[in-house]
Amino acid sequence: MESIEEKNYYTAKEAQEALGRMTYSALRNHVRAGRIRSTMPPGKRQSVYLREDVDRLRQSLEEKNYYTAKEAQDTLGMTYSALRNQVDAGNIADFVPPGRHQAVYNKEDVDRLKAEMDAWLLSKRQAELPAAKFVKATIEDMPEAVALTREVFGGLNIMSVETRTAWLRKNPDIDYLLVQEGVMVGYLSLVPLRPETIEDLMTLRRYAKELTADDILPYESGVPVDIYGMAIGVRPGFSRGQKRVYGQRLIFGARGVILDLGKRGIPIRHIIAHSFTPEGIRLMRHVGFIETPPKAPGLRDFMVDVESSGIPFIMEYRRELARWREQNKK
Repeated sequence: MESIEEKNYYTAKEAQEALGRMTYSALRNHVRAGRIRSTMPPGKRQSVYLREDVDRLRQSLEEKNYYTAKEAQDTLGMTYSALRNQVDAGNIADFVPPGRHQAVYNKEDVDRLKAEMDAWLLSKRQAELPAAKFVKATIEDMPEAVALTREVFGGLNIMSVETRTAWLRKNPDIDYLLVQEGVMVGYLSLVPLRPETIEDLMTLRRYAKELTADDILPYESGVPVDIYGMAIGVRPGFSRGQKRVYGQRLIFGARGVILDLGKRGIPIRHIIAHSFTPEGIRLMRHVGFIETPPKAPGLRDFMVDVESSGIPFIMEYRRELARWREQNKK
């Protein structure tokens, strides 16, 4: 049997050393981002890492194809906390060069994220690309909205029209639609739930379709909540580029929903979600959600700790909430 060395692989420890004493968590982020390929050799219990990929990443970083933290922050227009969120999400590779004590950031990753952010901003400014409206769903919308979720998610874990209607009666601010020329093209659901209910959903002890109106929490000013990202999706049949633009519009709409909650004095502790689709995983990473250890097989878990997050729109939410508290002092 060939040795690991003969197969041109590094062990985890060797890869970490080769990449400047990188943490194991950071190494796995590179794997999830597709920069380093890993495999589990027969008879082994630990993954190994393709030497070619590790060496390529090391060479890129050693050739000074990187930004310092300040340069990356200035390029992206974000705080250090937000920059670290992007690293934790696997969007930017970091590296501690030999002889240095502070991490530097892969220039290609930073520049790519900057280009994506600029393109996103441009798409938001150009209403005609596409002329879609982000609107709050009503009870009358539920039959078509449920049909849309069935198209998007293939009939998995789909709630009935009666269930969604009961939820919406309990809290009218949980379902949102993206509508173009009278046709629903996208769907978003952000639902406040008790922490134990979210835990049940994340561990698959319960499924969303089993929830009743009693599980749905109302929004009350001054009462803290945890929000579960129930669903986000775009109707099948569009081009990849069009789906991406629609997805960005849904995310931008979600940003507005969160900011509105801040203006209403609704304290949010956490925003929690999981996904099994590549599109959903990419969206959450792009926004800046932190990936957490999965609690159920086949799913990827994500969370935003609202109090400490450096995501720009979450920071804006905190400012809106602080403004509401100041205006409503007794």
